[in-house]
Amino acid sequence: MKKFICLTFLFFGSLAMAQEQTKKEINPENFKASIGVVDMKKILAQSKAYQSLVDQFENVRRKQRNTFTKQEDIIRDEESELLKKKNILSKEVYTEKVKALNVKINELKSKQQTEGKKFEIGFDRSTKKIQGALVDVLSVLANNNNLNLVLAKSQVILVGKDIDLTDKAISELNKVLPKVDLKVQ
Repeated sequence: MKKFICLTFLFFGSLAMAQEQTKKEINPENFKASIGVVDMKKILAQSKAYQSLVDQFENVRRKQRNTFTKQEDIIRDEESELLKKKNILSKEVYTEKVKALNVKINELKSKQQTEGKKFEIGFDRSTKKIQGALVDVLSVLANNNNLNLVLAKSQVILVGKDIDLTDKAISELNKVLPKVDLKVQ
């Protein structure tokens, strides 16, 4: 019985000491946090690499759209010619030509989807490269400014100008990564 009382006393004594130690460790007076904030939308809007990537994407997409528009025009012309010959051609020949035309249309749609996915994948890869460079830049800024935490401005309600790292991040990102090439495979 004495052993039980002693063990109980030791257990609760140890527990009380552990709680006191935890209070000291968690005590806000002992913890000093340094925080920085960045505006991700502004960084992307003013990043030379991202703007270059968007311009490349728009140029490639415009060329692709023009190419597909020409192919669609050719198919429309073929369809128009076929409709003009509908009464001249036999029903079987007309049906075969309609089927062939539908195959061309489906192939063009499939090609458009495939090309669109390729461009999206290339754009995503390039965007991830920019994001990786931005993370590196923010890491360096955090270390240089002894920051424990860097938050996106969109996640914060009020932000003081002294903790906003956006302009520094833009400047450094533009130095580190002035351009990214859109690579479509």
